[in-house]
Amino acid sequence: MYPSPLRGKVKAKRFFAIHETLLHERENFIVLQNTFLHLPGVGPKMENRIWESGIRSWREALAGTGACPLPARIGQRLSREIEESLEHFILGEAGFFTRRLPSPESWRLFPDFPGRTAFLDIETDGLSPHFNSITVIGLYDGERYRAFIRGKNLEEFPAAVRPFSLLVTFNGSGFDLPFLRARFGREVIPVDSPAWGHLDLRFVFRRLGYSGGLKRIEPLLGIERDPEVQGVDGYMAVVLWGEYLRGSREALSRLVLYNFEDTVNLAWLAARAYNLALRRIPFSLPELPLPGRPRFPGI
Repeated sequence: MYPSPLRGKVKAKRFFAIHETLLHERENFIVLQNTFLHLPGVGPKMENRIWESGIRSWREALAGTGACPLPARIGQRLSREIEESLEHFILGEAGFFTRRLPSPESWRLFPDFPGRTAFLDIETDGLSPHFNSITVIGLYDGERYRAFIRGKNLEEFPAAVRPFSLLVTFNGSGFDLPFLRARFGREVIPVDSPAWGHLDLRFVFRRLGYSGGLKRIEPLLGIERDPEVQGVDGYMAVVLWGEYLRGSREALSRLVLYNFEDTVNLAWLAARAYNLALRRIPFSLPELPLPGRPRFPGI
């Protein structure tokens, strides 16, 4: 941004030189470093004006590429904000961005945190986090799916989720996270920490024109579930848990398979949403390959 405290300065060059390898590896595959929407006072129209001026990335903004369409005073302030964004980006602090971006635009973080992104879905015995409880938590890191089951290993979940910076859910804002906070406390799901971010695909797909829940959206995008759990929904998940408590091991296996489908499908859906949303950016960036599906590991 012009006239930037970093523009043409050694500080900017040194900053990029120190992190050149990391930034080079990541900037060609993500849109986050091309994003200005998270900056205070920048809305969609202003972001488009910045892009149209020839400033497509944080690097170009700090280097003074293009003719910034903003007044000098605002440009200076936003340059400082961009520098701060880079610092949080390099530290892998997804929460800094998820709290600043509108929820429908949080797709821009994916796949910005490789190795530190997890896909999460829970099952419960009711709808209220105050009166009902979690029965199963599914956690998928893109390679391995783990199920945390009440009465078996549910207490292992906090340690398992701790290494991740970005959690991907579908309607997690309204369902999964309130239950998790009620069960484990805010320290496990630190929504106020810049180090932890949440990507709720429900808002992203709604912006893309897909309304409803997972079971409605998946067929529209060509996803077919395991025949054993086709037709199973949240109500049936409560019924299956009850059957398990009455001694049915088969009911628990089916419940966990249902959770497996909910959880691992999020990885494919996140990549698909990213590619669909990317087409709305007024310049070319590479799309993501759609991931394969792992085998159900059983219980």
